[in-house]
Amino acid sequence: MTQQYYEKYSNFSPILNTANVLMRGRGYNEVCDIIADSQISIVNTDYDNWNAGTFVYTVYVNLSVKKYSTLTSEKVAEAEKIFGESLNEVSGDSNSYFLAKITPILSNTDIDWGAIGGEAGKSKLLQSIETVRNIMISVATGGNNIQDENDRYQKLHGEIVINCKKLNLVYNNTFGNLWDWYRKWKTDFPTWQGRRAYIHELFSPTLAYFEEIEPAQNIDTLVELTEWERIERTILKIKKETSLAKDEEDFQGIGLLCRDVIISLAQAVYNPLIHGETDENGTHIGASDAVRMLTNYINYTLHGKDNKELRDYIKTANAIANRLTHKRSATKKDMLLTMSSTISLINFIGIIEEKY
Repeated sequence: MTQQYYEKYSNFSPILNTANVLMRGRGYNEVCDIIADSQISIVNTDYDNWNAGTFVYTVYVNLSVKKYSTLTSEKVAEAEKIFGESLNEVSGDSNSYFLAKITPILSNTDIDWGAIGGEAGKSKLLQSIETVRNIMISVATGGNNIQDENDRYQKLHGEIVINCKKLNLVYNNTFGNLWDWYRKWKTDFPTWQGRRAYIHELFSPTLAYFEEIEPAQNIDTLVELTEWERIERTILKIKKETSLAKDEEDFQGIGLLCRDVIISLAQAVYNPLIHGETDENGTHIGASDAVRMLTNYINYTLHGKDNKELRDYIKTANAIANRLTHKRSATKKDMLLTMSSTISLINFIGIIEEKY
């Protein structure tokens, strides 16, 4: 089946990131937090050929069961409405329409590894799954013989089935022995490459449960982010999406995420009662006006002529992120410079706040 335009994440991510910034600016912080904690997927679910045609996309917001269980049905419906409307508002595409659907999905944070002996059981199960996967690839690509591996395969496969049932994990491998697998590959996969691809796809959902979430302290931040959870989540997302970015739209999307985290940073430290409700020209400071919030914060915290360069730095960091967002020919170098500048700004403010 042909993949429709927005089903490709690199085409959809700029809209997603812009919608996040828009929602944050309008004060829908709880909806943004839901999105930040989710796994996003998008599927073309309908097509209306009236008036040049309209593609309907459903954006699935998959939350861990633990997170989803904290939301009421009313809150879910409200968040779906706000998110869907925001996507449609920023897309500017009259031939596409977005619907949002928030659903629970079992994630590694929901799994009770104690049911199979805790971390030791988890490690053993992962090793067994990887061994079974490697055996299946080996016998199908000119490696070991089925006769030599079938007994070990069946023993490990049976243990995996039992443990996955205890943990409620998806395990798609239904081949009870290697001869069943042999009949499958002989019929459907004439090449070694096709057999390897099939096995990797077969095991991918199960192995995903074992992926560890990278701790924020491993990102290039020098300050403690414990009390800045929203900033911490966005940095994790920036790092993840930076590693996947391949084209101009992806690079611009990182710029939008950087703008979003700068807004969150400003909201975390700015207090209008202390730092003032207007800028030096009397302009009222809005809820998402990161430049003015941080400028007032810095003017108050680092006042005096000696700190002029430090105050100018705030404006420069935000200007770099804005520049990338609007640069249609954005490059990987632009993206990395923006990310570096943003992380540096977070360190800068965190040090002022003595979060070290």
